[in-house]
Amino acid sequence: MWGDITALDPGLRDILFAILALSFVVFVALFGHVPALRRTPIGWGYTFIWKTAPGWLTRVDMAVTGGLTVRSVKNLFNYLMYEKHPLIQLFYLGLVSGGLYLFYLGGWPRVWSPLHSFCIPIVASLPYISLYLASYSDPGYITAANHQQAMKLYPFDYANFKPGYHCSTCHFEKPARSKHCPICKHCIAKEDHHCVWINNCVGHKNIKYFFAFLMSTNILLTYGFYLTYFMIRQIVIESLPAGSSFSDMSWGAYSNQFFLCLILDVWLGIVCLLCLMTGLMSYGFTGYHLYLLWAGTTTNETFKWADWKEDIAAGEVWMARDPSRNPYTGRWPTATRGPLNAHNWPVQTDKIIYRIVNQDEMEYLDKHLVWNRVESLEEVENIYDIGFWRTLHGVIWDAKF
Repeated sequence: MWGDITALDPGLRDILFAILALSFVVFVALFGHVPALRRTPIGWGYTFIWKTAPGWLTRVDMAVTGGLTVRSVKNLFNYLMYEKHPLIQLFYLGLVSGGLYLFYLGGWPRVWSPLHSFCIPIVASLPYISLYLASYSDPGYITAANHQQAMKLYPFDYANFKPGYHCSTCHFEKPARSKHCPICKHCIAKEDHHCVWINNCVGHKNIKYFFAFLMSTNILLTYGFYLTYFMIRQIVIESLPAGSSFSDMSWGAYSNQFFLCLILDVWLGIVCLLCLMTGLMSYGFTGYHLYLLWAGTTTNETFKWADWKEDIAAGEVWMARDPSRNPYTGRWPTATRGPLNAHNWPVQTDKIIYRIVNQDEMEYLDKHLVWNRVESLEEVENIYDIGFWRTLHGVIWDAKF
C-alpha cells in the first residue's frame, strides 16, 4: 500500500501542505514569544508577525489614512487581549458546537459501534463542563481576608520573589509566586497567565480545571479525528471497483482517493480537517504547560528566568549566601504531613541574588555578606522544582488558603 508521497495528486498535495503551513504559522504566532524559542527561527518568525510586519503596515497606513486603520486595529486587539470579555469563549464554543453539529449531520449515521454511540455524547460534553469550571472558578484571588494565608503558600526564593515588595494596586505585601493581573484587577496566587480562552486567570486554585479544559479539548479533537478518519477510510473502501483490494493500493492512490472522499463528503471532511488543524495547536499548548509542570515553573516565571539568563550573560548578576530568613522561608522539616506549603516545602535556598547594572549600586548590598558574580543560571536554584509528580499532586490537591 505504501509508496512515494509524490504520487499524491498535486492539487490535494497543495491542500495538505497549506493546512500544515497554516498550522505552523499559527503555532509561531502563539508560542514564538516563549523564552526558550526567542533565539530560534520560531522566535524570529514571531517577531516578524507581531513587530516587523505591523511596522511596515503602520508606515503604509500613516501615508494613506494618517494611521486611522492601525489605531482601530490596535484598539480592537487591545480589547480582545487585555479586557475581560466572553468573545474568545464564544468563539471556542462556536467551534466545538459547530463541529459537533457537522459531525451529527455527516458522521452520526455512520457510527459503527454501540460503544461509540455511548462514548460520543460523554466526550462531547467534557469541553463544556471543563470550560465552565475553568472560567468561573476562583484562580486564587488574594484579598485582605486571606492575605496572611496566601503568604504561607510558597517560600520566597530570593531570586524572582523576595519579601518586602508591595502591590501598588492592592496595597499589601506580595506573596511568593503571586502576580497582579490588570485584567482581573486582583493579585493572583501562583499566577501562571491570564487565559483569553477561559476569560480568567490561571492560578493556584484553578490550574487543575485549566488542565482539565486542555485535556478534554485534546480528547474531543483526537476522538473526532479518529472517528472521521475511519469513516472516510470506509468510504474509500466502499468506492473501490469490484475485485479491487484495499491492501493493493499504493500510498499515493489511497491518499488521492481519501482526500477526494474527504472533499465530496463535505461534513465529514470539515470535521476531520478541523480536528487535525486545531488538534496540532491544542497539543502544542498542552505540551508547553506539561513542560512547565516538569520544570517546576509557571508562564510568568519563565519570563523572569529568561531575563536572569540574559542579565547573567551581561555580567550584571551578583549572589551571596544569606542564612537568615523570614518566618515563611526557614528550613522546615520535610516529613510534615499534609499539602505542601511554605512551612514544609522540601527545597529551600540560602542564596540571594540581585541585578547590579551600575557598579555604584554595590554600595547598597548587605556588607555582611560575601557577593560573587553569577557566571551561569545553573548556579541559581529553582526551589519550586520539586519533581513532576509532586508538582502535579500539588496542582490536583492544591493547598487551601
